[in-house]
Amino acid sequence: MKIYRLKPEDRRSIITYSSEGAEITPILRSTTACHVAQLKLSAGGTLGLHPAVGEQVFLVLEGEGWVVGEAGERVVVHPGDAAYWSNGENHQSGSDKGLIALLIEGEELIVRLSLEAGDS
Repeated sequence: MKIYRLKPEDRRSIITYSSEGAEITPILRSTTACHVAQLKLSAGGTLGLHPAVGEQVFLVLEGEGWVVGEAGERVVVHPGDAAYWSNGENHQSGSDKGLIALLIEGEELIVRLSLEAGDS
């Protein structure tokens, strides 16, 4: 068994796409084109509008924030909520109070979470 720890020195700031108050910590990368990272948004932080590189799942672990997809509708997300963006879909996220999310990016992801009513 090995024990790993998320350390502050492993984080890097995201400044592309006019992002502010956004930090990412890579967690793992697979040889089959999938990787996982932790995203931290400070209060008032945003990850600017950009296209998804592959399929992407944004799973909120702590805090509260918002996500926007191709349609431009801002949706509030809480712990346990996960946004899914398809390859190339323009999207962005942010938080007024701060949040921590798990980002999973890859190809042919099979999401096994329940959809909210009215979503497709």
